[in-house]
Amino acid sequence: MVESCSTKDYPKFGRLPQDTVERKVEKLKGWIWENDSEIPRNRLSVSNDCILNIVDLVERRRVYFHVFHGINMSEWNEAALYCFWIIKLQPFVEIPPPNAKAKQINKVNSMIAVRLLCRTINSMRRINGKGRIGQLNLGNLIHTFRYQDISKEAIMTLFESLISA
Repeated sequence: MVESCSTKDYPKFGRLPQDTVERKVEKLKGWIWENDSEIPRNRLSVSNDCILNIVDLVERRRVYFHVFHGINMSEWNEAALYCFWIIKLQPFVEIPPPNAKAKQINKVNSMIAVRLLCRTINSMRRINGKGRIGQLNLGNLIHTFRYQDISKEAIMTLFESLISA
């Protein structure tokens, strides 16, 4: 960990290389999509600029963890930050079927963030030799994400506690 106030001791964060961004976006998509989701992939539209902004914000936090805490950000911290930025910046919009009403944007993005949370936690639990997480009150979690009354740190703590439970 750097213990200096000199600016030369800190990395300069610039534009990420395109191949790195594409890898990050594909990793994020892999965490999100599943076949049995309430809103299928073909009924979602996404703001590519917003997704690129989210990737950038997560990568900036990775630098922050490294520089100011001397640690490498874990995969579940990365997923938690993606959840946070999805509920804050709301990059997804539902394209409803004909004669149907679209879900509100904040609900769509909250559902996607909860899906990301559950898939990542179950993946991490499987890696740690544990079973899937027990029954969560997904409605309450979607509501919390929908109305954005949760911090980055709280989402990270939620991930940590559900992975280790």
